[in-house]
Amino acid sequence: MNILLVEDEIALGRTIALNLKRAGYAVEHRESAEEALQLLSENRNFQLSIVDIGLKGKMTGIDLCQKIRERKLLLPVIFLTARNLLEDKEAAFHAGGDDYLTKPFQIKELLLRIEARTRNVPRIPDQIRIGEKTLDLVAGRVSGGGTEELRLNERELRILRLFIENRGKPVSRDVILDQVWGTDYPSNRTVDNFIVKFRKIFEKDPSSPRLFLTRHGLGYELTHE
Repeated sequence: MNILLVEDEIALGRTIALNLKRAGYAVEHRESAEEALQLLSENRNFQLSIVDIGLKGKMTGIDLCQKIRERKLLLPVIFLTARNLLEDKEAAFHAGGDDYLTKPFQIKELLLRIEARTRNVPRIPDQIRIGEKTLDLVAGRVSGGGTEELRLNERELRILRLFIENRGKPVSRDVILDQVWGTDYPSNRTVDNFIVKFRKIFEKDPSSPRLFLTRHGLGYELTHE
């Protein structure tokens, strides 16, 4: 599981990251909300975030949480802060926070809260079967089906991961643009071009798709077939 840690106290951040890694988590540590948002624009493969409220830079942890919710990211947010007033907690939960832990704290309690918040988060295996092909999300390649191995770029993998997370349900163009590109939107036609490419890769007959379907008025759907 990948965790985004946003903490501007460098020593504390390193200590938290070290303990999380010892517990088996992958951790990306950033010191400001701006850096965290940039990372989320580049890589959406996080299952949870731990956010301090008072951060260096112009944005607070509350601002960051609001941005995460505006982008419709399914990312639990645990606030980890020295602020223990009721109004601080109210602001955190109103911004979309999922949990609130005050400093000083015990790492065991943080681990318990992480476990509770991610208990029902779906786990995506490294290798996924799509039609007759096998998609390796870690190596970024597609193999099988009697064709040569094909490499995919990071953006293609992020779009495919979004489809896999929502397999059997339509995903709108707006959701794809928002979660893969963030604020730097291309045109809707860009999404269509990616779907055309995926059909060429995975479908037996791209002109008659059975895996990547168009759901008129709703978006595109990756079927379970």
